[in-house]
Amino acid sequence: MATQIHARLLLVRHGESETNAANAFSGRADPSLTDHGRGQAMRAGQKLAEMDLRPDRVFTSELKRCRQTTEIILNAADCAGMTVICNAALNERDYGMLTGLDKAAAAEKFGKEQVYRWRRSYAETPPGGESLQDTAARVLAYYVRIILPAAMAGGTTLIVTHGNTLRALIMALDGMDAEAVEGFDVSTGTILLYNLAADSSVLAHSKLT
Repeated sequence: MATQIHARLLLVRHGESETNAANAFSGRADPSLTDHGRGQAMRAGQKLAEMDLRPDRVFTSELKRCRQTTEIILNAADCAGMTVICNAALNERDYGMLTGLDKAAAAEKFGKEQVYRWRRSYAETPPGGESLQDTAARVLAYYVRIILPAAMAGGTTLIVTHGNTLRALIMALDGMDAEAVEGFDVSTGTILLYNLAADSSVLAHSKLT
């Protein structure tokens, strides 16, 4: 007999931000969404309403692009007014000296291969910033201590966060190794659904947008 779904996780990357549109490193910078990003958030909320996946609880980053995305999603899903828990543990990876730099300009300054390794490597750290491994340490600690116990009460938990935050979390949920996660990415506006068993193991996952 198939194992029953006990809880659902909805993982959403924020909509396109101004620095995304400028092809710059966002990191801990705090840009707003673009019009395109607001449209992505609207469509995400409409998708959740269409699939009757309205959340029972919501977690997000402290940064504006995630808070704006969350508000738009909840309005579009007819869930306005829900309590939203914002926490710095879900903030984007700190890119240090790369923050705000155009990616082409960064490649010219530091070398294309070096910048690529800083962006994609699991363990390499940009000057003054965090590696993906560092990011994973804080994200997973918060997930295990705070998000997962809340999620296991049942229903649907929405997490709206950043590309590298999601890479770290999905690495754990999917059992990826460092090599696999280096080639993995999540586009802006993407919704991923994870179905969890009563022991919190992943039964199945799918990409909704």
